[in-house]
Amino acid sequence: MTRPATLTVNGEARPLTPGLTLHALLRDLNVDPARVAVGVNDDVYPGAHAPHRTLEAGDVIEIVRVIGGG
Repeated sequence: MTRPATLTVNGEARPLTPGLTLHALLRDLNVDPARVAVGVNDDVYPGAHAPHRTLEAGDVIEIVRVIGGG
């Protein structure tokens, strides 16, 4: 039996839908790209400038919310 493809988002395994892009993942999680930074494996991007790349099985995604304060 084949195991379903997964990726890890903030430490939790999630099933990987074929063709899922980073922007689609943020949308599915109801995350505003303008308010986060995103790490994909060893690359880090401001969320609003994250590439429209297709995610692959085994990818490790870290989403960090940007919080302003004083």
